[in-house]
Amino acid sequence: MSHSQNSLFRQQQQLYRSSHYLSKPKQPAHYTPPQDTSTVHGRKRRQSEDEDMIFSENTNTITTSSSSSSSSSSSSSSRGRNNSGSGSAVSASLPIEERIKRNRQDTVKEFPIQKLLATLDKETLIDLISNLVDSNPQLQSEIDAQLPEPTINSVTLVITELERKLTDLIPAESKTDDRLEDKNYERLKPALTSLVSAVLEYADHFCNRSDEFPGTIFSYLHYATCVIHRLPEWNSKEHNQLKQDAYETLLTFWKKAIDIAASKLQQGKIYGQQVVTEWAKQLSYHDTETHGLFEKPIQQFTDRLGWIIGLDSQPTPDSQPHNHSHNRTIPTYLPRW
Repeated sequence: MSHSQNSLFRQQQQLYRSSHYLSKPKQPAHYTPPQDTSTVHGRKRRQSEDEDMIFSENTNTITTSSSSSSSSSSSSSSRGRNNSGSGSAVSASLPIEERIKRNRQDTVKEFPIQKLLATLDKETLIDLISNLVDSNPQLQSEIDAQLPEPTINSVTLVITELERKLTDLIPAESKTDDRLEDKNYERLKPALTSLVSAVLEYADHFCNRSDEFPGTIFSYLHYATCVIHRLPEWNSKEHNQLKQDAYETLLTFWKKAIDIAASKLQQGKIYGQQVVTEWAKQLSYHDTETHGLFEKPIQQFTDRLGWIIGLDSQPTPDSQPHNHSHNRTIPTYLPRW
């Protein structure tokens, strides 16, 4: 064998060995490859099965979201109903920070009513209380119980202010006239009516208090009658009617005051001559100012109280106290009427 033949033989042997050892081994017929996670029931899923699974997962996600949203909406509606029915339960369920914030807001809203009333002027405060009583009549007795009783000093301040308002409305060129022109009556009428009403209402208050001292009643009636004297006169008789009516009403109060004083005297009250003389002078003054309008009250005063200061009339049985006539000396002088 030649050298070339030997080389060819070796090359063939190397090729055989390479093809024999490097080729892939044949799989046996009974061999089963390991299952893959992408198989279903021992086989590989088809593309249609993958699409069905994706659609099912998406449907479940949508259903879960809808259920969660519906549950949240139902819960919100339930909370809304609970809020309208029970505010305290909702407040208790709030976080502590939210409850503190709400409490602070409520505290700010509850401003002290005393501070609010302090900012009102007198007229506004009177209107406020009057409207409150008109809307709630049951408050009348409670407010009356809390208010202090009017005194002559406090009443005088009120009437003086009303009189000032009336005077301010009178034209400057007419303030010195004895009578005002009728054309100004309508402009002054509201203030005039308010003043007269206040004078008479306070007179009724003092004369109807059973515990009021007669001296207080006489003092107020003297002041009230002087206020009526200062009311303006008008050219028209019709416009002067308000003043005449005020006089007639005051005459009734004067008679009642005399009866009260005589009744107290019968119960054992003793009046000093100086006090009774002052009352007599007041009646005499008002009779002069009204040109004899106080004639009847003067006669009544003389009959029931005049004997204390030596007037002509003797004390009547109902005006004389039980145990003072034999111990007192009736004065012989007459006061200057």
